[in-house]
This record gives sequence, structure tokens and C-alpha cells, in this order.
Amino acid sequence: MKSKITTLILAFLFVFSQNNYAQNNSSLWTKIEKSSLSGKEEVRRASFPVKAEYYHLDLNYLKQLVAAAPDKNASSAKSNLIIPFPMGDGSFENFRVWEASIMHPDLAAKFPMIKTYVAQGIDDPTASMRFTITQLGLHTQTLSGKRMPTYIDPFTTDLTNYIVYDKSALQSTTTAFECLTDDNINLPSLKTAPSTTPSNIMADVNDKKLRKYRLAQSCTGEYGSIFKGTGTTAQQKANVQAQMTITMARVNGVYERDLAITLEFIPNNDTLIYLLAASDPWTGEYNTKTAQTIDANVGINNYDIGHNFNTSGGGNAGCLSCVCQGTLSSQAGTHKGRGMTGSSNPTGDPFDIDYVAHEMGHQFGGYHTMNTCSRSGNGQTEVEPCSGSSVMGYAGICSVNVQNNSDAHFIYNNIRDISSNVQTGNSTCAAITTLTNNPPTANAGNDYNIPKGTAFILEGIGNDPDGNASLTYEWCQNDPAEASSSSAPQSTWTVGPMYRAKYPTTSPNRYMPRIQDVIAGNLTPTWEVTPSVGRTLNFSFLVRDNDALGGQVASDLMTVTVNGTAGPFVVTSQNTNGIMWNSGATETITWNVAGTNAGAVNTPNVNIYLSTDGGYTYPITVATNLPNNGTANITVPSGAATTTGRIMVRGAGNIFYAINSKNISIQDAEFVMNFSNTTSSNCPAIDATYNFTYNTFLSFNETTTFSANGHPAGSVVTFNPTSASADGTPVQVTISGLTPAMAGSYAIDITGTATSVTKLTTINLNVLDPAPTAANLTSPTDAALGVDLGAVLTWSAGGAGSMYDIEIATDNGFTNIIDNATGLTTNNYTSSALINATTYYWRVTTYTTCGTAPASAVFSFTTSSCAATMSTDVPKTISTSGTPTATSTINITSAGSISDVNVVDLEIAHSWVGDVVATLTSPQGTTINLFNQPGVPNSTYGCSGNDIFVSFDDAASLTSANFESTCNNAPAISGTYQPLSPLSALIGESMTGTWTLTVQDMASGDGGSLTGWGLNICSEVTPTGVTTYAKNNEVRIFPNPTSNMLTVDLGNLEDIERITLVDLQGKVIYESFAVNSNIVKIDMTQFSNGFYMLQVQGKEINNVFKVLKQ
Repeated sequence: MKSKITTLILAFLFVFSQNNYAQNNSSLWTKIEKSSLSGKEEVRRASFPVKAEYYHLDLNYLKQLVAAAPDKNASSAKSNLIIPFPMGDGSFENFRVWEASIMHPDLAAKFPMIKTYVAQGIDDPTASMRFTITQLGLHTQTLSGKRMPTYIDPFTTDLTNYIVYDKSALQSTTTAFECLTDDNINLPSLKTAPSTTPSNIMADVNDKKLRKYRLAQSCTGEYGSIFKGTGTTAQQKANVQAQMTITMARVNGVYERDLAITLEFIPNNDTLIYLLAASDPWTGEYNTKTAQTIDANVGINNYDIGHNFNTSGGGNAGCLSCVCQGTLSSQAGTHKGRGMTGSSNPTGDPFDIDYVAHEMGHQFGGYHTMNTCSRSGNGQTEVEPCSGSSVMGYAGICSVNVQNNSDAHFIYNNIRDISSNVQTGNSTCAAITTLTNNPPTANAGNDYNIPKGTAFILEGIGNDPDGNASLTYEWCQNDPAEASSSSAPQSTWTVGPMYRAKYPTTSPNRYMPRIQDVIAGNLTPTWEVTPSVGRTLNFSFLVRDNDALGGQVASDLMTVTVNGTAGPFVVTSQNTNGIMWNSGATETITWNVAGTNAGAVNTPNVNIYLSTDGGYTYPITVATNLPNNGTANITVPSGAATTTGRIMVRGAGNIFYAINSKNISIQDAEFVMNFSNTTSSNCPAIDATYNFTYNTFLSFNETTTFSANGHPAGSVVTFNPTSASADGTPVQVTISGLTPAMAGSYAIDITGTATSVTKLTTINLNVLDPAPTAANLTSPTDAALGVDLGAVLTWSAGGAGSMYDIEIATDNGFTNIIDNATGLTTNNYTSSALINATTYYWRVTTYTTCGTAPASAVFSFTTSSCAATMSTDVPKTISTSGTPTATSTINITSAGSISDVNVVDLEIAHSWVGDVVATLTSPQGTTINLFNQPGVPNSTYGCSGNDIFVSFDDAASLTSANFESTCNNAPAISGTYQPLSPLSALIGESMTGTWTLTVQDMASGDGGSLTGWGLNICSEVTPTGVTTYAKNNEVRIFPNPTSNMLTVDLGNLEDIERITLVDLQGKVIYESFAVNSNIVKIDMTQFSNGFYMLQVQGKEINNVFKVLKQ
């Protein structure tokens, strides 16, 4: 009776003094230096943090405090017990505490020294804590959305000194571990074919039910020997049970938060604890023997999940989705008691979370999530790159690891599968407690189309009827298809995960990749790789409410389609050091639209944001819904002074964005001259005018006088008014007295001078040439052959303010114009109207607002001829025996000089394509290596997939390295790639003759057939109506007949002495001597219709050609 009264008094006093506990930690915790503990015996640890805090704990006082904690299962479970706990950064946070035993009352009565508790964060509502107070001291685990998991463990064996650390400070464990669970075993709740996309199944933790399962936890004598200590058998078992409780309290912390599942040791769990290896039943096989041992000791109907702790180097759940299942007739197969976890040092976070939570996750129906390392999920769960990092991944035990240990969270796929299993599948035998906690909701937002090579932001919304302060959020990629290789993600992958899973945070948004990487200009950090090709990215969005008494979780899915044509979307301005802006000034932002304003991405507008912290946050909206045309003038906002400003341009109504690459300094100026126009292009004798608004800040009221410097000598600059003092004063700048001699471009400094400050703004003046000169055509060269359809036509640039008109025709009189463009501002043009095997004539006219130059000379060019030919010499069998070679041919009868060649629709039906090599040989004997055993650089035997359906083009966006690293399914490799050696080696060769494709199988055992292939060959074409001179076809005369201009192409002939044109009466009507150009043009419009004789004379030639004018 006395003890009960004492407890009540302590509880009463605590209620009235709890604020003192929250504010004064010295009575419970005393911060100490690690060096003060030298000489004291330290507790054995599996891993040691690189950064930690150290405290002396008054453990007895803590026991007195928690004696007042209410039972979380009581009908009125509200707790007024608030206790401060230290965090890994040296701060303290307050928690509301409940007792939360994880032992059946009968077992708890046997071991009254073993106590477990839960706690909810007050300063941090997202924090939930599980802690134990046992004869082994205090052990805590705090899960929070604001920091990585935090742990408190005894540091010295006297249990008075404690180490506090974050999970991120733990050094990696070097203990070898392998999960031996076969993920192909039984998950009846998800026994749907992969094609039915079970990833769309929604099974949230939202039914307000906490599911309690009876845990039969056995251990081998080796495990028991580590923790038993000394004393009687009962005392030794109590020590082992305490260590098991420490582990399971931490496991429960994750399961209760993510799955609303809690595990409770059965009443007679002590009968499953073995203290000596010689007397335990295990001899190297753990799964079946564990089930047999538990069934024999406690009875098959007296537990829901059975597990074994041992010191082997691995784990094996024994079966999947088998909690609640099993019969006495067989402990093999689907039986609830077959789970086991082993480690030579079975303590701490690596054992508790990486191993135990993982293996029990299998028992509850969770599959592996790692995509390539020991890939062994169910085909719909392998959504984490390489090793993965969540509970059901393989962090730290793969050849390519995302990180060294698992993070304490289940991702969407596991929550979906486990929740489905415990709600409607095999494992529905739990004891149910109805929660008062209401579930949250999750909204992942719309699906989006974004450009390739461009960062983006995933943005979700979570809501909770109980309040949003405790919510945490988690985005995870949801693409389980097997990646092209086992390496870290590559930007060219079209399937598989590109982005790692991340621990839940308090932000519903996730930058992809991390914003710090984008700031550094790196869009492809190792574990968050931005696609550079078109592909689909699926994402899951989780919302947790983090209720320490039983969490609820909501989810939603969304899709991002990366468009392979648009992008990259890049900010092209403010990308040099030393940029200084003044508040109120007008600045220009430019970006590469890259096709994002139309097409599939279809984002016609952008928003612009300003960061003042180096690009990490963008709280200032500068402009919204501006045209996505690549340029915008913005007004620098006031109150944004910084030396680390960054600009973000983001697609309006979309999630893609880009930021400039260098910091911007912004100063809150006393005044600014805010120009509405900073550039003027003027003809001589016409005044240039500029307008600005004089704006003041910081209560500035001095008079500012305006002046100019750098204008053309002899011109005059005037200001109206000449000075200003009032905010908002409009000012006009006029530059007069411009003359033709001043033609050129000028940067003019406009200076505002006040008593205490001077500011400068630069404007630009272009004085135009009143008589621009004619353009000189530069490319293609005159009479060029084999010109590509996408060729860029270029000419000499005119002066400032020049514009250009271009005409392209099929005759040199320009009566049949097939394309033209006017008002061009750059000296180049690409026509979309060209066709193969056609001669074109083109000319350019340069002009300014002041005058027009004569048209340029007329040039001609002839496009190449392209034709596709498919082989009829197929199929060709590839034997499974030996290392066979299959060859197939195409015979080209047409004549021509090759200007381009591509291999098209190469189809090889073959198992294990990593065995195959392919080459192309031209009629002249030149051999091109197309590919060589794809996948071999990354593995011994190459790609194990079946079938190839590809084309090869030197201009393809996918390289030969992409080909070598691709390995999908049906077909293993598809698309258009660059070959191993360039096809351009064939340019200039004759296309005529037999082409040979050779396919060689480099290993026996797999075979197939070469089922199809073709060639697309482009060749140089002789212009229409060409007369050629037989000597090496050097001289070409075209068009013949002609109605306008006659072109004489002398090729490489030198020392041409004379060219004459004679009519049929023998009269010389045209004559040219000492010709020093290989192209001669004769204007035939001045002559009558009829036949003429053209004579070309020189050291190597003396020939006469008949020419018809019509």
C-alpha cells in the first residue's frame, strides 16, 4: 500500500512540475566529455558513430519518472508525463511518454525489470520514440521527419554514462550478411501476373486498426551466450530477453509507424531462449528447425509469427506472407515459425533494422526492393537502384551500394504489399485495437510531361483531420523494370529506377535531383540521375502521421513522362561571376526554350522566382505567366539584398525548372534609373530616344543629375528633365545629330549623380548603315553536290540592325521559288522544303530600316539521292553448335558516290545476345564494326536477354556505349544507335555492288537467325541537264538547256586560258581570259533562243560543248 501511495504522490508532483523537467535537464542529464570516461569499461558495440554526444544519466530518477507513465492501451491513455531527451546535435527535445509493454503480461510478470515505452515529440510532432529500460540500461530510438533516426545507448558498463548519436553518424558495419529468402515463395494476396500491374493496387494503412501479433522469438545457444551474463538460469534468460526486447522495441518503432503493426512476445517466450550451443536443437539449418522447436515448446496455436536469433551471417524468412499460417504436419514451406536472423554481433541499428526488420518484413509479405544487386523481388517491387537503402533493400552488402546501411522506413511497394496481406491476405489473425487516430490523405498531383535533361520538383499535398504538424512525406520512384546494367543509374536508361529512395521528411516536395546538386550544375549525381532520353518515370507519394500510439499512412501515385525531343531547358543568362543588380532595376533573363512551349511538353508560359540564399529556397515570386519564348525583362524586387542570389525559371503549371549558374549580388539602391528600353537602332539623321523611370528607395530624397558618356563623337545627348528627386519621375533621353559616318554599335553609360551616391546604367545604340552591302553566300559552296536535306545555308553578316530575305528556287531565274523567308535577323537559314536529288538556286538580300543592298550572287547546290533497300537474302540460320557465322547480302545496281549510309531494321532472333558480333562490308571491302557482344564490358558473358531489333546511324543520339550497356527483354536491345566504328568511313566510295552483313556467334549453346536488315544509302547526284567532259568528268555545264544563268564547273582543272561562247554564225558573243575561278557563270538572258557552242581551252583541255538557250 505504501508503494502505491508513493507512486501516486510522484505522479501528482510531476503533473504540476512538468515544465521544470522540460526546461531544466540537469537533474536528469549531465553533459560530459568522452575523455572524462577514459579508464571505464565500455559497452560492446557492433558499430561506432563518428560524431556523438555524451551524457551522465540519473537512471534511477528516470525510472521514478516513467513509473507515472500511463499504459498506452488503457481506455484513457492521455499522458501528462513529459520528459526531455538529448538529440545527436546536442539539443534537447521534450516527449510525452506512455508505457507500452511488448511482452505478454505473464511474461512481463516473470521479468519486471524489463520495461518498454513509447513517446511522442512535443517540440517536434513528427518524432516518435521507442525506448526500453532494462537491467541493460536505457536504449532509445527516435524516428523523425526533421532529422535522421537518433539513438541513445549505454556507453559504459556501469550504465551511468550514455552515448547519443544520429543514424547518419554510424560507421558502416563490416559484418557479412546475406538474405537467403526466396522471393518467389508465396504471396497469395498478390498472385497476379506481372502484366496486370499490381503496382496500381492501393492498400494504405488507413483503417484505424493497430494489429498486434504474438511473437515467438527463439535464440540459439550462441546468441544466448553473448548476453546471458552470470547468475541463475532465470537471471541469464532475463538478460537475453532484455536484449531481445531492445531489438524488438526498435523494430516495433518502425512497424507501428509505417504499418500499424506491433509484435508482442508470447507468455512463455523464455522457453525458447537457449543459453548453451551444446544443448540447443540447431545444427546449421534454422528455418525448419525453428518452426519445429517453437511448435514443440509453445504449441502451434499459441503464436502468430516465429523467429530465431543466431550468430550466423545471414537471414532467411523461410517463407513470404506466412504469418498466421502453418500446420503441425509440416514445418516446411508456408509456416509462420520459419524466420531467422543471424549476425556475429547481433546488436544495434544494423542488426535491428537492416536484418531483423528486413526478415520479418518478408514474413509479413514484403519483397526485396533492390533493382539489380541480387535482383529477387516479384517483378513489381524492385524500384530502388542497385542495393537500395530502405528496410527491404540490400544496403551495404552489394558490389554497388547506395549507402552502407538501411534507413528505417518501408517504401510504398512494401507498405502496399504488407498492408494488403495483413488486411485481406494470409496474415489476418492479429488482435485488433481500434485507434482514435484518424488517417491522413495523400495527393501526388497531376501527371506531367517534361523535357529531357531538365531538373524537376515533385510536389504533393497531405492533410490530416488531427492536424498536419506531425505529417511526414516520402517520394519514391516506382519503376521496377530491370535496369540496363548493374551500375549506378545512367542518364540514357529508358527503364528501371534513376532515383534512390529517401527517408521521410517534413517537406511534401522533393527536388529531382537534390537542389544542392542542381546549384552545383550537376543534374546526374550518382543516385539521382536526370534522364537525357525520352522515358516514363512513375512515382509514389506517402504521407505518414507518425502517431506514436499507432501510425496511419496514405499514398498516391503519379507519372512523369520525359519527352525525348524537347530539352534541355536551361537558363542562359546570369552565368558569369561578378553580377550586380540594384533593386528596382530592370534586368533581362534568358533561357533555352528547347521545344518546351509546344509539342508534348506544351508549356507556353513560365514563372520566375528569386532566391537570396544561394539557390536553396525561392520565396520571392518575380513574375508569373510570362511567355515561354526564351527572354523576359524583370524588375528586381526591393528588400532582397544578397550576395548569393539565384534565378529560377519554371514552367507555369508544370514541374520542370532551371536556375542560373552563378550567384547574383543585389543591393537595395538609394535610387535606380529603370529603363523601359535599353537598345535603339537608328538610321542617321533620326534621333534615338530612351525612357526611364527614376525610382527612389530607403527614404532617399536628394536631387540626382543625369549625364551620358560613350555616345558617338559629335552627337548630342539631352535629358528631360535634367535632374529628379521625386520617386516615380519619368525621364526621356534623346541622342541627336547622328550621321552616316557614325555607323556602328555603342555602349553608352547613363550616370545619375547625387550628393551622396552615384549610379550608372548602360544603354545600347546601333547607328545603321544607310547603304548596306550585298551578302556573300558562303555555304554550301556554289555548285556543291551531295548536300544534306538539313544543310544550313549561310552568308556574310551585315552591319548592326541588318535583316535578310532568302529565296530558294529550282531554276536560276527564280520563277519556281520553293521556299523563302523574310525578316531574318541571323545570317543563316535551314529550309524544310528540300527534297533529294534536286538542284536548287538561292540568293539573299540584305537590308536595314535605312536601305536595301543589291541581291547577292546566285549560288546553286544539288541535294543527295537517298534510297532504302531491304535484303531478300534472309533468313539466315545461326546454329547453336560451335561459333557459327551467318552472312546475308544486298546487291546495289544503281551508280553513285556515297554521301551517307545507315543500316536499318537489323533483326536478329537469338537467345543470349551477349554472344553476338555484327559487321557490314561494302563492295569495296571496307568493314564497319556494328556491335560486339553487348554487355561484355560490364559482365563476363554479356547481355542475357533475347533478340535484337536495331538500326545504326552515325547521327543517332544513342551511342555505341549505350548499345553495349543495354539489356532489356523482348527484345533485349532496340532503337537506333551509333555503330562501334563510324559508317562515315564509307563516304566517297561507290555504292554499286554487293554489300555483306556478317553475324557471328562467339559462344556455343545459344542460336537463332538473322531475319532481316536493310541499307539506306545517300549518294551525290549530277545536276539536272548537265553536260560533262569525259576527262575524269572534270567539267560540268548546267543547266543545259537553260533559260537564264549557265554554270560552267571546271572542277579541279587549272590554267584555263580561255572560255568562249559562239553562235551558229561563228560570232563570239562571250569571252573570258585567264580564268582563275573553278565556277564561271554566263547570263544567257541577253541572248536569243537557240544553239550555241561553248569552248573551254587550257593546258589540260580544249573542248567544245553544245548549249541550248530556250
